[in-house]
This record gives sequence, C-alpha cells and structure tokens, in this order.
Amino acid sequence: MATTPLFGAIPTTTGTSSGSGNNSTKSAQQLQLDFLKLLTTQLQYQDPLSPTDNTQFTSQMAQFSSLDAQNRSNDLLQKLLDVQGTGGMNQAVSYMGKWVIGSGNETAVKSGSAAVRFQMPTTGDVNIRIYNQFGQLIKSTDVQNVQAGEKNLAVGGIAAADGNYQFAVSLLENDGSQTALSTLQAQQVTGVINNGTSGILLQLGDRQVALSDVTRLELSNTPG
Repeated sequence: MATTPLFGAIPTTTGTSSGSGNNSTKSAQQLQLDFLKLLTTQLQYQDPLSPTDNTQFTSQMAQFSSLDAQNRSNDLLQKLLDVQGTGGMNQAVSYMGKWVIGSGNETAVKSGSAAVRFQMPTTGDVNIRIYNQFGQLIKSTDVQNVQAGEKNLAVGGIAAADGNYQFAVSLLENDGSQTALSTLQAQQVTGVINNGTSGILLQLGDRQVALSDVTRLELSNTPG
C-alpha cells in the first residue's frame, strides 16, 4: 500500500531566537540530514505498485535548501556588521584628545583665563561675560573691532578657581543697546564607547555624543 509522507511544511525559522547564527546553521543542516535518512527509509519500504509522489519530496528539499541559504546569508551579514563596528571604533579612537565644536555656552577656566567661541555677524564691538555655577557675574569685558565670522577669543583676569563656567557674548550696537550672539563650545574627546545599540559614542567630559552627530573637530582649543 502507499506510504504516508513523513514531513509537512518545513518552518523557515528556528524554534528559538536566543541561539547564535552558527547554531541556527547547524540545526538546518541536521534537519536536512534527518530528512534524507527518513526519505531513504520511506523509499525503501514503499509499495512498488503504488510509489510515493516525488513532487512533495522535491518541494521539501527545496525548503531545506532555502533555509540553509538564509542562515548562511544571516551569518555573512552579521560578519559584515561586526567588521563595520570595528572600523568605526578604530576611527573614533583617532579622535582622542581632539576638540569637538558645537553649540553651547560652557568654557573651562584655567589659571584665570578662558577661551570663548561665538558667531560674529558683522565687524563691531562685543561684551563678554563669565558666570559661575550660581549664575553670578564674575567677569565682564569689552572687546573692540572684532571681525565678522566665527571667533575664538581669550579672556584673562578671571578671579575664579579652575573649572567649567558659563559665558555670554553680546554685540554692542551704535545706539547703546546689546544683541545676544550665538555661542559655541569646545569639548575634548576623553574616551570612546561602543554602545552596540546606539553605535559609537564619544565621551566629552561628563557627557556623551554619537559619532554620527559630530560635524567638526579641531586639534586644539587655543584662541586665535
């Protein structure tokens, strides 16, 4: 009499998602070997007068081959992602010690001096103010004839301990009023972190920024 096919539809994914790619590949290969053993046994004991339809066997073999190819593709993709992650880490390490420039109004005071960065819309005079952590003004100075463009100026004579302070810059108008200017801050890269989910992060003091968000770096923060 005719025999009953041993397999139904073959699943395209493994039973668990916690295993590694290698385990998935081994599982697919083992299933294929088991299938071939059972197929051989079934063909051996089939009724010669009513042979089993080969169409279903061919379809099941194709499903196994497709599953094996999918697992191999997943393993290759993971290897490519690992290589890219390593390359990103190596690139980020080269940023160590450099300065990331971005919007902000924080500056480091060292030995009574600090560097302040701001955007100057037009040539003119500016007022620069330094504040402590309580928002108290500790230094105010005017600088004349500042040229238009991005500026990085040194402010000396700050009577404060070394540390991070806030600053503000205003354009001195001809009518005596003041217009606040956009300020920038520079922070040195002190570490590199491979977060996995968030990608490569740069450690800037007490905060972290994604490597993909960095638009500009400089070798130093020396006022020019």
